Amino acid sequence: MAINLAEKYSTQVDEVIRRGLLSTAGTNNDVEFGGAQTVKVYSLDTAPLNDYDPTAGMSRYGTPVEIEDTVQEMKMSQQKSFTFTIDKTYEADSPEGVRSAGKALQRQIDQVIIPAIDTYRFSVLADKAGTKIEKVLDSTNAYSTFVEANTAITDEEFPVEGRVAFCSNEFIEKLKKDGGFTKATELAQDKVIFKGMVGDCDGVSIIAVPKRRLPADTAFIITHPMCAPAPVKLQEYKIHKDPPGIAGTLVEGLLYHDIFVFDKKKKAVAVCYDRQATALTLGDTND
Repeated sequence: MAINLAEKYSTQVDEVIRRGLLSTAGTNNDVEFGGAQTVKVYSLDTAPLNDYDPTAGMSRYGTPVEIEDTVQEMKMSQQKSFTFTIDKTYEADSPEGVRSAGKALQRQIDQVIIPAIDTYRFSVLADKAGTKIEKVLDSTNAYSTFVEANTAITDEEFPVEGRVAFCSNEFIEKLKKDGGFTKATELAQDKVIFKGMVGDCDGVSIIAVPKRRLPADTAFIITHPMCAPAPVKLQEYKIHKDPPGIAGTLVEGLLYHDIFVFDKKKKAVAVCYDRQATALTLGDTND
């Protein structure tokens, strides 16, 4: 018999995952993938600004131009699964509760599923970032480099309110030691609103991320949730009691998710790598 956890406590599973994810603060659910693997997002361009000419007859506003559009195709790609068994004889020989299927599934979610989603999302954000900086960071330049990256986003006229920065703990340590950084007024924890948030810097919420979840050498990623839809299309976890061929429990899980960065909003994402600079420079749009 298969026991779908929706009948037991899976109503809490989605909440557990979302609560455990660090990347949620930098994503949105603005794109609907229901019934489709691929969606197309249309973005309208703008018209040039003309000099008004009261003597130009029917063309006083200038020559009309047809507004063009660009299309971005988003295709879901991340179909991940897992399965494991708990043999009835091993369960009988173990202390009560040690081989609980429910507890084993919870560990799988906490230690495998959640870190995997975060790791993938951060890798995409870094890869698609419109601003990329490579610099060897220390306690003398951590703060100025963060401000440099944040300013690059501001210069592109993206909203300041709502920005978040996913930072390695190593970078946060360097930031705290930076003489140009006022700890007492910036990394204060009286306004913590996101999981993993340790305060703010230059008006950006700082979220501490374990190094292993970030791309190699990443010090921080600054973004805004409006930039990246992160759909979770399917999330299914099942416990099968004594299925054919197995004396015990079979646990299965399926996760169908992805993340995308809007082409028109890449410049609102900045990544900084703590390493010797190579070809990447400030303003690399990664087109």
